[in-house]
Amino acid sequence: SYLGNFEYNFDNKYYLSGSYRKDGSSRFAPDTRWGDFWSVSGSWRIKGEKFMSDINWLSNLRLKASYGVNGTWPDDPYGYMSLFAYGQNYNTKPGGVVSTVADAELKWETNYTANFGIESSFLDNRLTFNVDYFNRKSTNLLQNVPISSVTGFTSIKTNVGEISNKGFEFEVRGDVIRDKEVRWTLGMNLSTIKSEVTALYGGNDIIWYDPTGND
Repeated sequence: SYLGNFEYNFDNKYYLSGSYRKDGSSRFAPDTRWGDFWSVSGSWRIKGEKFMSDINWLSNLRLKASYGVNGTWPDDPYGYMSLFAYGQNYNTKPGGVVSTVADAELKWETNYTANFGIESSFLDNRLTFNVDYFNRKSTNLLQNVPISSVTGFTSIKTNVGEISNKGFEFEVRGDVIRDKEVRWTLGMNLSTIKSEVTALYGGNDIIWYDPTGND
């Protein structure tokens, strides 16, 4: 892996950061081994502006946004290789068989994620309220796809399609008791999410094997 990162802060009101990394994994074939992943983010601390200085009940107000790309590799360390297994003796003679069937063009599963949010706190930070919106698109999804058992195998690891996940996250937190000796904080969070398969490569239906249990 190669990694770079930078951060910038102007007047404790405007923040900008970015990162870039190049990752390679032997779980992929040489032609698809390397992936480029990056992110950018920024925020504006509105409370730091002069026109907000007289609003004493507002402790913090910040707008933030980010966009980034990351990757996922297959769980099988030899996912792109068809392997042989030995010990399959025949008629007292040593023998071997093909033990896995593989997609030689297996690629990184890539996730593109956008986030937008507001952070706020009130009454000397005794009460906090945050809200975030996220939108994540995943391409080249890695999954074991069923194949005809006539081949001697039941599935193959390949890149099957694309999926979209989007929703909101809300957080409310407050200090019920706060003094020099005791702090008692109560909080609640709520999330919404909508998931949709947006593409299946090759136009084929995909059978999803029990992804979360008892489906």
